[in-house]
Formats: sequence, structure tokens, C-alpha cells
Amino acid sequence: MLQDLTLKGFLEELAARRPVPGGGSVSALSGALAAGLVSMAAEFSRDSRTAESARRFGTVLMNLVDRDAEAFAGGDMKEATEVPLQTARYAHEVLKTAEALLQDCNPRIVTDIGVAVKLAEAAIEGALLNVRVNLASIEDEDYRKDILKAARKLGRTGDASRAMLREIEARIA
Repeated sequence: MLQDLTLKGFLEELAARRPVPGGGSVSALSGALAAGLVSMAAEFSRDSRTAESARRFGTVLMNLVDRDAEAFAGGDMKEATEVPLQTARYAHEVLKTAEALLQDCNPRIVTDIGVAVKLAEAAIEGALLNVRVNLASIEDEDYRKDILKAARKLGRTGDASRAMLREIEARIA
């Protein structure tokens, strides 16, 4: 399982000439890293409920690292489309959690929240790229429409991310 590898081992697997792990697994890992930072920032802000919520999202995202690789390797294009869509959904939840935490966080960790925002945004955008490329192999038009509708909703996170980053920049200026 990819999530059981060391960081070095994961990077070696990623750099190898193999199709997995690839962008979908890296997107899920980016989301999990974002969740870890949000949890840490919540702990330093004495917000244990938010910390626990972020940890739960991180656990799901870490499981999606492996599920993405398995879905792609298994050749089931619907599964290979739905897994990155789940990654985008959970990374979006991490982004919303970071946004809520930003309001009352410990001022010393505000840049950690900024890094979490960027990682969550990368996870969402990367996962949605995989959704779109995998949809190209699916002929079921109704299915494609449903997935694209869900993806469009998740793809509208850029404004919220930019607003959070502007607020963070203002706090550290």
C-alpha cells in the first residue's frame, strides 16, 4: 500500500516509469497534508473539535491515495473517475475547515493555514483534472453529465482560496 511507504519510498515509486502512483494519488496526498496542517493549526488554536474533524478528513484522503492507484490499475473507468471526485470533495471539506479556523486561530500559525489552503486547492484542482480525463473514456452521457455537474461545483473554490490567502497576507504584513 502506498500510504505505508516512507516519504522517500513514495517519491521513488512516484518517479519510476509506472502509471501508479500518479496525479490522482498525489492529489489525495496533497489533501491529506492540508488536513494535517489544519489539524495542527487547530491544536495550537485550542480547537480540538476542528483538529479532530481535520484528522478524519486526512484519514479518508490517505485512504484515497491507495484507492486512486487501485482504481486506475483496475481499469474500471467509472471507479477511476469517482475516486478523484471523492478526493476533490474531501479536499474541499478541508478547505472549508481551514476557512472556519482562520477566523479565530492562533496568529503564529496563520501561514500554516495558508500552506494548507494551497495544498487543498492543489488537491481539488489535480483531482478534477483526473475526473475530466477519465470521463473521456466513458460513453454513458447521463453519467458524464452528473459527474461534470458535481465537478463544476467543486471547481469553484478559487475565489474562497484567494480570499483566505489575501487575509493571511494582510495579517503577516
